[in-house]
This record gives sequence, C-alpha cells and structure tokens, in this order.
Amino acid sequence: MANQNGSKYGFTGLFPIKIGGHSANLRTLLRSLDDTHRYPRGSPLSEVSIVHMARFVIVDRLAYQGLPAKVDTLKSDYLLFVCDFDGYSVDTLIHAMVRNMAGQVTGIWGHCVGFPGIQSCDRLAAYFEQCQLKTNLLLADQPEASVDDILMGLMCRRRFGEFIRQVQRKPRAPAVLKRGFRLMWRSHQNDRPHAGDL
Repeated sequence: MANQNGSKYGFTGLFPIKIGGHSANLRTLLRSLDDTHRYPRGSPLSEVSIVHMARFVIVDRLAYQGLPAKVDTLKSDYLLFVCDFDGYSVDTLIHAMVRNMAGQVTGIWGHCVGFPGIQSCDRLAAYFEQCQLKTNLLLADQPEASVDDILMGLMCRRRFGEFIRQVQRKPRAPAVLKRGFRLMWRSHQNDRPHAGDL
C-alpha cells in the first residue's frame, strides 16, 4: 500500500473549507498552534504520541503557470493536512487525536464542509478517508522505528554527547570514567521523552 512504509502511515487530505470567513478564522487558529504559552511542547500534536510529522496548509488559489496554460480557479478554499504517524490506518490517527486534542480537532475541522464532529470516531475516520489523497511515495528513513524509538535514540545521543564533552573538558581516570558512563546509561534507561521535550 502506497500510504504505508513499514509501520508508518502517511496521510494526505484535502478538506473543503466552509465559505463566509472560515478560511480567515482557520488561518488565525492554525497560526496560534505554535503558541508556547498555550502549548508548552510547541503544538497540540505533540500530545499525540504516534505523530512523527504533521503540516497544515490553506490552499486558496492555484499557481498560474503562464501561457499557454489557462488560469484555474477553486470552488472553495481547502485545508491540506499531511501527517506521518505510527499505525496502519486512519482510524489509529483519529482515535489518538480525539483522545489527546479533541478541542483542537473540533476547532480546526469545524471550519470544513461535512465535518461530522468527534462523537463518533468511526464517522470521523470515514470523513478523513473521504477527503484523503493517495500517497504515491511515502519516504521514511526508519520505517520500523516508532516515535518513542526515535525520541529515545535522540535522547541517548544528546546525553552521550554531553558525557563526551564533560570528559574532554576534564579527563578522568578509567574507573571514574566507567562509573560515570554506567550512571549516565542507567539514567537514560528510566527516562521516556515526549515529543517537544528534546
């Protein structure tokens, strides 16, 4: 399946936006999603632990390619939502988003035509599938690595780099170095970073 690469799923959807000022209101809402006072980890999607990457774009016109092409117009503006996540279907993403950012899901997709609300995850998943575009080539540098795996790897790399810098600044005896490394490694095993923490 083109939307799948290993254990990662790539979703791309175009959702028609309601007329009557909804595009402007949605654009304002989307710009507020990186407010660190409201979202300390940088985005409400940081609370959805299966999301590797997500992007929102409002498509309000098509680029004119010049002559001999004709000017193409849209019947409405569209919300483009692109998301790579751990899972094998849109259902997985919908359940995780409704569980962790229900208010934002309603706030964002409430501006879109046909949004069924969040009371039924099955209806919401069907809505997403109706607006979904097939992903022809989903690239994933680590197709079997989950968000947790990648965050753990990044945390380990960061701590190991800090340990090396400390050793280079102040060389230590081999026994002290070994003890310090073991302490660093043990502390790494007990921590679980969240998206936005690193």
